[in-house]
Amino acid sequence: MEEDERLINEAHDLFGDYSIFEVIDLDRPAAIERMKEMYGNEVELAKVEEYLDILEKLKKYTNN
Repeated sequence: MEEDERLINEAHDLFGDYSIFEVIDLDRPAAIERMKEMYGNEVELAKVEEYLDILEKLKKYTNN
């Protein structure tokens, strides 16, 4: 499995298939707000932070 595919699978395990497309182009504060809108204000922020860390790695990997 390639690194980009592994990262996508890791992100999907946290929040499902469609979240990536909703937030990948947003800056971190806007992405956090969008995740709250999508999953409710009670969403676990540590989980959101982990998710956004994965997306940052994915962005770096795919931009190189």
